[in-house]
Amino acid sequence: MLTSTLIDLCEITNLHPGKKITILGAGIAGLVAAYELERLGHEVDIIEGSSRIGGRIWTHRFGREQNAPYAELGAMRIPSSHHHTLHYVNELGLSDKLCKFMTVFEEQNAFINLEGKIFKMKDAPRIFQQRYQGIFTDTRYSEETRLFAAWLKTIVDTISPGDLRESLDNDLKSHLMDELERLDLSRYFREDNESIDLQAFIQENPGFRARCCKALDMFFEDIVVETGKDLLQLQGGMEQIIDRLVESIKSPIKCNQKVVAIRVKPEFTEVDYIENGERYTRRCDYVLCTIPFSVMRKMELEGFDQRKLNSIHNTYYCPATKVAFHTKEAFWQKQGIRGGASFSGEGVRQTYYPSVKFNPESGSVMLASYTIGDDADRMGMMSESQRHNYVRDVVGKVHPELRSHSMVVEAASIAWGNYEWSAGGCAVHWQDEAVNTSNYLEAGRRQHKLFFAGEHCSRYPAWLQGSIESALEAVYDILSDKRRNYVARTSVSQRKDALTVRAV
Repeated sequence: MLTSTLIDLCEITNLHPGKKITILGAGIAGLVAAYELERLGHEVDIIEGSSRIGGRIWTHRFGREQNAPYAELGAMRIPSSHHHTLHYVNELGLSDKLCKFMTVFEEQNAFINLEGKIFKMKDAPRIFQQRYQGIFTDTRYSEETRLFAAWLKTIVDTISPGDLRESLDNDLKSHLMDELERLDLSRYFREDNESIDLQAFIQENPGFRARCCKALDMFFEDIVVETGKDLLQLQGGMEQIIDRLVESIKSPIKCNQKVVAIRVKPEFTEVDYIENGERYTRRCDYVLCTIPFSVMRKMELEGFDQRKLNSIHNTYYCPATKVAFHTKEAFWQKQGIRGGASFSGEGVRQTYYPSVKFNPESGSVMLASYTIGDDADRMGMMSESQRHNYVRDVVGKVHPELRSHSMVVEAASIAWGNYEWSAGGCAVHWQDEAVNTSNYLEAGRRQHKLFFAGEHCSRYPAWLQGSIESALEAVYDILSDKRRNYVARTSVSQRKDALTVRAV
């Protein structure tokens, strides 16, 4: 049902047609905003600093043929609860491409490398007792508590950066084992104790999270989503969303225009950019900036209030790296692996196997390494060839087939922390409070005629859902600009209702 807020938005659009909006950044946030603004009768102008469109959606294809194997160097999954993202998948005619994404701990034939001991996930309960001596030799706790703690530690070690892994170890030693001992954990073990239902445990035991350090408590949100069994992907690559948006937008998207300065005035915004070595200035009625703050903080910024500058300079971006191997064949299938991920250990962390099919004659692809935090920093300091060789050596301990010179046909990787146009994998809310002095609400707050969108301005950092939701909110705010008194009286919940109706 249309809410009164959405009706008023339509009235605002009719009363003030033909606004001109300059959009900085051609990632998913900028493209969704352009798509919606054009449909409402407004003129957009899109500036992109890099030579490519799509931002942190990046499908790398190993070959030019239609069914060539591919790997996602950026966004690779969609939680089924992310309705804004799924709305655009449907609206852009891609619903038939949706299929299940098998995630880490779903494939019981996948491997765990625990301190050099390599075993299949289905054998984990037996191996844990041998390898986690600190947990299993403490007879103060039941065997159930110790096994649950071992699974919890393994899950966190697989996904989390080093500081959070250390935090969990310290919390287990000091008090979390006592907390687990008092809980009924039997209901959270899956068949044969092969894994635990972390989603149900976290949801039903908020007190446990509250007793973790704050950063780990917040990071559990990401862990729960990443290990969920309701994740989706697009057969053929996530970049199809970008391609369909670009096809639907009438305005040209101008690449290779690097923004170097933004000057905010009460009634307009000036944007300086570099193109072909020359510096130009553009005076804009409205500007929607979707550029990550990690990049924006390197620009010349004038006319911003101090709170906004603090947000731009203090929002923390977590580094991330991905390394993909185009392989001669899907050799892992001979070991019963049909998707999901292994924990390859050391600095490589997660190794994903495709759960979509490629033409066997073209080989296959494995996302050999996906890391964040300190592990990503270390790999980001390597050259591409060093990075590829390092990952091949580490994952080769789990899969000796990779040591064959002919098995890896080609490699591709990205160190998002070093990538000029993102300077980080994503914004995070779980970083230490002393660093993360701002939040997503402040990140999204406007400066006169300058508006903001992107995953850093949302409740869902690191997800397409966050970028899209923030873009829809920015569109609403831009179109509502002439009715400031009305907007001031509109509650946040009413505005979100309007966006939900529009998007769904």
